[in-house]
Amino acid sequence: LIFQKFNQAVLGGRVKTMLCGGAVLSEDTQRFVQAALCVTLFQGYGLTETCASGSIADQLDTSVGRAGYPLVCCEMRLQNWDEGQYRNTDKPHPRGEILIGGKMVAAGYFAEAAKENVNFKEINGTRYFSTGDIGEIFPDGTVKIIDRKKDLIKLRGGEYVSLTKVEMVIGKVPIVENCCLCASSSAEYTVLLISPNQRNIASYTEKHFDNKEWQKLIDDEDFGNQVLKDIQEACRKGGIERYETPQRVKVVADPWSPETGLVTDALKLKRKAIELKYHDDIEKLYREPPKQKQTKKSARVSPAKDSDKQPQQSVKKENTENENEKEVKRNETNEKQSKDVTDVSQDVIPDKQE
Repeated sequence: LIFQKFNQAVLGGRVKTMLCGGAVLSEDTQRFVQAALCVTLFQGYGLTETCASGSIADQLDTSVGRAGYPLVCCEMRLQNWDEGQYRNTDKPHPRGEILIGGKMVAAGYFAEAAKENVNFKEINGTRYFSTGDIGEIFPDGTVKIIDRKKDLIKLRGGEYVSLTKVEMVIGKVPIVENCCLCASSSAEYTVLLISPNQRNIASYTEKHFDNKEWQKLIDDEDFGNQVLKDIQEACRKGGIERYETPQRVKVVADPWSPETGLVTDALKLKRKAIELKYHDDIEKLYREPPKQKQTKKSARVSPAKDSDKQPQQSVKKENTENENEKEVKRNETNEKQSKDVTDVSQDVIPDKQE
């Protein structure tokens, strides 16, 4: 009843159902919208190459995070992707790259884009399109988009980083309006570019640095370290692996919008355009690797063992005996010399009685 008033004020009070498509919707966001707006929010999945056909959730399905059931006009299958360790034999649910087939699949790309026609293939007389999306099929037949094949980057150490997965977690940080995680097969860690939320970043810098003009702080080292600390904490709470978590971050002043050419009309990232525009910044982030704290090892004197003490005692005892022997010999020599001197003196000095 409380949120029904909010529905009335914002949506007019007559909206009962909402459909989301174009990008993966997080489970937390779906739950929040359904609770706050008092509506049924469900997801659909499709691509331009398949005339938007794919799958759609049932209105009576109360699960979240899933894209629903395949439409009756198309077929859907999973193709193994061994490199990313997604297979249709995975347990508890089969996983793999989603292939959508049917008469609504396009014949191919036009002009220069025709080089991508390898994504179209025919299987058992049916034309399929390789979507590049990684899906998971549940026992009830519903589909869940869990990853993006083109967004998986292999680091130098052999680990795979899912760019979209990490960006979705970082996108929940209040100061982040949009972000782009950058990874390279020649690097051991990832770096991050952030397009900030204008209002939240102003209050953020005022809180931490007593300055609302955040544009003047984007090159400040303390500012960058504070933002990086908050980003890494969000990744830790979001279950992001250490090798996926960005180790360097750069806040940019330019807004990312369709007008600037850095995102599509559906607000999806244009990674190539972003990497070209901020090429120097990305190179600088990699040229200055994160500083690791070096701990000084204190020198310890290990206590002497009993086996070590025994030889020292025996050597000391032996030295003492040698000194005693030398002292005895020295005394004997002195006595002999004294006796010889006495005898000589007796020969030289005449006897008084005589």
